[in-house]
Amino acid sequence: MMPDEKKPIPWGLPPLRSEVLERQAAAAVHSSSETNEKAQTADTGVPEYYPEPMDHYTNGPPGYKSLAPHSETLKTSHRVGIFLAGATLLGGTAFLVGFSGCLMDRDSMSMEGARPCVMGVVGELVQAGSNTSNTVAWDRLAEMTDLYGHRMTGSEAYDHSAEWVVRTANEQDANLTAYTEPVWVDEWKRGSESLRLFAPSRPGGQVQLQMLGLGNSVGTPPNGVDAPVIPVHSFEELRQLGNATIAGNVVLYNFPFTGYGETARMRSQGAREAEKYGAQAVLVRTLAPDTSFHSVHTGSSARATIPAAAISLSDANLIERMYERAKVGASLDHVFPRVKLVMNAQLRENAKQSANVIIDLKGSELPNEIVLLSGHFDSWDVGVGAMDDGAGAFLAWEAARMIARTGYAPRRTIRVVMWNNEETQQRGARAYFEKHKAEIKDHKFAVESDIGVFEPWGLAVAADKNVVQRMRAFGKHLLHSLGGGNITSTDAESPGEDIALLCKSGVPCAGFLSVNPENNAVPGDPHWEDHYFRYHHANSDRMEVIDKHQLRRSAASLAAWAYIIADL
Repeated sequence: MMPDEKKPIPWGLPPLRSEVLERQAAAAVHSSSETNEKAQTADTGVPEYYPEPMDHYTNGPPGYKSLAPHSETLKTSHRVGIFLAGATLLGGTAFLVGFSGCLMDRDSMSMEGARPCVMGVVGELVQAGSNTSNTVAWDRLAEMTDLYGHRMTGSEAYDHSAEWVVRTANEQDANLTAYTEPVWVDEWKRGSESLRLFAPSRPGGQVQLQMLGLGNSVGTPPNGVDAPVIPVHSFEELRQLGNATIAGNVVLYNFPFTGYGETARMRSQGAREAEKYGAQAVLVRTLAPDTSFHSVHTGSSARATIPAAAISLSDANLIERMYERAKVGASLDHVFPRVKLVMNAQLRENAKQSANVIIDLKGSELPNEIVLLSGHFDSWDVGVGAMDDGAGAFLAWEAARMIARTGYAPRRTIRVVMWNNEETQQRGARAYFEKHKAEIKDHKFAVESDIGVFEPWGLAVAADKNVVQRMRAFGKHLLHSLGGGNITSTDAESPGEDIALLCKSGVPCAGFLSVNPENNAVPGDPHWEDHYFRYHHANSDRMEVIDKHQLRRSAASLAAWAYIIADL
């Protein structure tokens, strides 16, 4: 999900002339009244500025219940200042059509009355990103993954986890309604599996290699596959070697990680390509940065007649070194690599009815129109899927919860979708599209997060250029203190796998993007994805990869965007 634009929107742009004049005027007023203000403060003991309590902001329609006392919020004067800055940006109030209620005192408005000051609510959401006592999203994700583990499509763990989310949201989150929608899915189980490399000079004459069968792969015959290994570095090299070299052997795809999009084809299509030339099985060097030299990452592989498995970078290089030395034949100890692969993988097609998880925050004025926030709920059966994509799904949930806690419904409905089966066939996305086909026209925007949740950077947007420009303006002026305000446009059909059908149907779409926490690389940097793919589809995808404060700040950023978009 790399955006096409290579340069991020920079922070630290020079202030607008209107902003400079506004600051100068404010400074002059402050200077003239400073002495009097200090005297008042000394007499009353009240500081010059104190946040307003939010307990009295929670009144809503009948049945509204606050989760807990709200955090502090901006003063009305501060909210008006933010509103004016946004209006000034594009040269007038026409930019904020429909925001006429923004200048009203918030205390005089409710969810049933005039729409509240959108900029004020956005200001509260931005502030919520700094509330270090809020670790709800991380705590919930940790509890769920601790209880049930991974969420492989078709597994009981997936179903238990989905039930847990629906129950938790309905019991604990006021104004959110959680439910499921059916999805028919396949069930793939890896079963027991092993890989041995024959090495006569090693103790016992063999080395047990780490491996993971690739998703949807067939299993081996009961006695496994025992055959020499031929390393190749591309499909072109495979074709050049042809049947004469490949037939009866195991193909090893050993290639450098140059980005997920480029190298994922080796994993997804490797078995189908190798079976054309009579290969018995394929081994694929794991798709991860070179620093992940001994980890093994699984992933989806197009189903073929021969088995496919992933091995580590270091073991792939070991096998290739053995192959090159044996070709030279300088020593009897240098033998051609040979492996025995055993995989008891099984696939049951259309095995069961599972579900997407949906959480709605009903809109106040246009409840049938939808702003969709999403991440996929399924994971692989290694690790617990905390990063991929538990954090993305819970990011969307927490964004909706943060909006609900302001006490003011968005203009349109905010819908959270936790997709089923993204990792293999996108059955969840297809089921949603079919069920809601008549309502696709009412989906006004769709966001997906599936590239890690770290410090918020912004959105990769596939939409009309005027929408992109307006969002850039909002992001620059409203989210700069929190992060997440960058907007980059993309010409891709979809910035997310599960929202692709919506995007292709004309719904404006966006992918949520983060900053690489290792090196602060941003989208467009060649090493931006490295941190994410270090843990992607691996046993190391656990809660420790996710920082609870980064998750909260990203949720606040997404909540702010959702509230803004819902009002456009």
